[in-house]
Amino acid sequence: MKVEISYFPPEKVISVPDPESTYPFVIDGEIKYIVDFSLFLQSDIHEELFCKWMNNPYYYPIYSLAEIYDSQQEEYEELFQMQNMAFTYMKGSRKNTLFVKVVIRTPHQFNQYFPYLYGNGSMHNLSLWSLKQDGFWLEEREYEASYPIKRTRKNRTILVKPKWLAITPVVTLAENSTMFWVGHDGDFITAFSSDEQFSTVESLQKIVPENIELVAVDYAWE
Repeated sequence: MKVEISYFPPEKVISVPDPESTYPFVIDGEIKYIVDFSLFLQSDIHEELFCKWMNNPYYYPIYSLAEIYDSQQEEYEELFQMQNMAFTYMKGSRKNTLFVKVVIRTPHQFNQYFPYLYGNGSMHNLSLWSLKQDGFWLEEREYEASYPIKRTRKNRTILVKPKWLAITPVVTLAENSTMFWVGHDGDFITAFSSDEQFSTVESLQKIVPENIELVAVDYAWE
């Protein structure tokens, strides 16, 4: 089974709080490798790839952070209680949503939770998981609009860039750590890693499931 991957240059990541940030979270720490696993028109392979990949006990515990709607809370809690998974809630800035952090201790628990993570990401909500390390937290940070707007004060019109505070997900990448993000519409899943196993297609091929063939695609990133 072939899966297309591409490497995104870490130096092109806009990680400061900004409406034009590359990702919907802030990354602290050194990013060595960013790998996009394309699932476009191949949605049937996402569980085949990642559930089998995460079947390695070495990756546990796995930590997850997801932003869900209030209306999903009961469904998620039912799953967590049934699978004996530890979880905590954190309130964000968006109305009618909250963040849930989960500790996943076994491959079975991951297999049960992954469809929720993938489905949540497909709805443009944040879905993250990290291997062996809890590097997720929320922090209030200041944002500034990319373009100025006109404001009139005392019969004088000026251009200003609006600023505001928002609760922001923050991800910390330590040495040899790896984190995954379910991209918009579920068309891809991105790995962020400081682990040398993610440095090349050849080294990455050695740790994915045996039935998966990685095919490198080069893009001209501007």
